[in-house]
Amino acid sequence: MGKPKVVYILPFYDEGTDTHLFYNYLLIRQLAERSDIDISVVVERDQKFKWPPLRFLELIFLCFKLRVSGFSNFYVHYSYYGALAGWLVGGRTFYWNRGMPWLFKRGFFEEAVLKFILRHTILVTGPESLAKEYQSRYGVKEFRVLSNWVDIKRFIPTKPRSQIFQDKRIVLFVHHLSKRKGADLVPEIAKGFGENVEFLIIGEGPERENLKLEIRNLPVRQAGWKLEKTVKLLGRVPNKEIIKYFHVSDVFIMPSREEGSPHVILEAMASGTPFVASDVGGVRELVPKELKGFLCEPEDIKCFQERIKTLLSDKALYDKARAIGLAHAKNFDIARGVKEFVNLFN
Repeated sequence: MGKPKVVYILPFYDEGTDTHLFYNYLLIRQLAERSDIDISVVVERDQKFKWPPLRFLELIFLCFKLRVSGFSNFYVHYSYYGALAGWLVGGRTFYWNRGMPWLFKRGFFEEAVLKFILRHTILVTGPESLAKEYQSRYGVKEFRVLSNWVDIKRFIPTKPRSQIFQDKRIVLFVHHLSKRKGADLVPEIAKGFGENVEFLIIGEGPERENLKLEIRNLPVRQAGWKLEKTVKLLGRVPNKEIIKYFHVSDVFIMPSREEGSPHVILEAMASGTPFVASDVGGVRELVPKELKGFLCEPEDIKCFQERIKTLLSDKALYDKARAIGLAHAKNFDIARGVKEFVNLFN
């Protein structure tokens, strides 16, 4: 049996993206250097036609040409069009989706398309508990578990932790500014702290304007102090530049209502930045058992405040959490991601 020939379909390609799609680009570079797999990359939105139906037809034609030339596997990251095109041309189609899509409403047509794709392709997700949920809710017939990973060399601290503001402690949020990711909860969490704790919010999304208003208007108990002094909206930061923010932050928070097995938790651990996160999706299976005490129920503001304060006030515990996170992250280095990806097709 020869080496697998795989068409890797992405919704878009942007080296400056602030999304997890950046990890696909790193993976593709690694795969291109291997001799045991043949990769051809197709970018949906790079096709000539901009009108979706014509772009879909063009995508089908391109996938058909690759299928005829011997590419029998189609690995699709999120793209509905890509998944349908791979299936239509008779390829073995692997569809990546990682999250809890059943928690949020979508239009009837979009929901029907998603269900069709999940039932007619091989779902690629993780961890296994999440895959079982997809099976139960969407009738998935076949799935593969693929671990998330992080490039340890990119994130590992190279010097002692420094501070942006020498007299402040820094709490970091990095995610899409949406209710799914709990961005709207950050100002409420920040209310429990004084002027010596800075909250940095990185990302863009539909909650940005609401966050501005909340940061400006949310009342605080401490006289003479306004939340807008300590909660900063920094906007979009490309993933390739996000490392410096992890390295100067004391604690990372992820108050999400929905997750799969998030890259940001791996990034925090690989950076030596202790976290407080929601206990949703596959998060519990991603973090080491010693740090499960820093998981909170979604929307439990008090829990987030208490866990952050514990980390910031107990140096011995903080140093222990940091060391455990750094050691655990090594289990998810990019080499694991590459090996598991290649094994999908063997």
